[in-house]
Amino acid sequence: MSKVPIILMAGLLPTLCLSQTPPAIDYAARVESVADLKEHIAQREVRFESVKKDLHALDERVEKQISDIVTRLSSLRDSNESKTRVANVKADVMHALVRTTGVYRQKRMEAFERIRKDPGAPKEMLEREIAIFDERVGKRIQQIVEIARSQPGHVDIEKYESDGGHYWRGWAVENTRISEDWKQNRRDSTSDEKIRRELVEGLDKALERNQARRASLASNLATGKQTENSKEAMEEELGRTDAIIDDLRAQKRELTLPSVGATREIGRDEARDGEAMLDDARADLARDMAEIMRKFTELDREGTNIHSLKENLKAREEWLKNNPPPAGGTPSKE
Repeated sequence: MSKVPIILMAGLLPTLCLSQTPPAIDYAARVESVADLKEHIAQREVRFESVKKDLHALDERVEKQISDIVTRLSSLRDSNESKTRVANVKADVMHALVRTTGVYRQKRMEAFERIRKDPGAPKEMLEREIAIFDERVGKRIQQIVEIARSQPGHVDIEKYESDGGHYWRGWAVENTRISEDWKQNRRDSTSDEKIRRELVEGLDKALERNQARRASLASNLATGKQTENSKEAMEEELGRTDAIIDDLRAQKRELTLPSVGATREIGRDEARDGEAMLDDARADLARDMAEIMRKFTELDREGTNIHSLKENLKAREEWLKNNPPPAGGTPSKE
């Protein structure tokens, strides 16, 4: 073997050794970094609280608007003039409320998966989000059932009514016609049956979906192959799923109860005005719901960032605790 490579390699050895020498620790800089990080965290917490306040105000406004719409609709019923306008508006609102539950379910599943997969995720914050989403879904279903039960059910009304009469060959002949009230009651009954049938089908699907999810969670837990973090998350999710199933069953039972029936009939013009008002409210709610989801995403991002910063701070403070200041100003070595 040639001696040149060996000489060259020998010449490199001192350089390699020097490059592996641990650098001196600037202890004062370490202490300063802790103070800087605390200030950074304080700034982000101010931002977090600001976003949280905005979200809370927006959420309260949306909840009040939805509650007002549900209360108003639940007090109205069609008349002989409006035919099925009110029933159609109620159906539109219920379908819109169903769509919002889908948005909430998607967001809560994202939060759950983060808890399950990431041991370092901000668990407490995400669990609060899940609780909020579950509460909102339950509330929407209750509002849907409330609107459905406000639809007038079937009542016994005479089908025919007198339409005057005449005499024929000395005999009094009474003319009859189908009662307008009977026609309206039939329209009400048909709308009520259609609305309830669709809602029962929707609740049945929701029950099947959650029962299948419960079975999947239980099956996965039975294998014992999860990490401790994933196992704990799935056990907690199992309990939440049981609560959701119980709530869905209760809502389905309530839907089978007789209609409470709205009390105020409205005419064609008022029903038309109500449709226009609902169109505006629907557009407002669509924008507000999109903004709420955006705010939730922003709040989640800020919360996750703060959680990571605090974990970093904890590690730095732990290092300082385990590495006291060097004596005589000599920096300690790692």
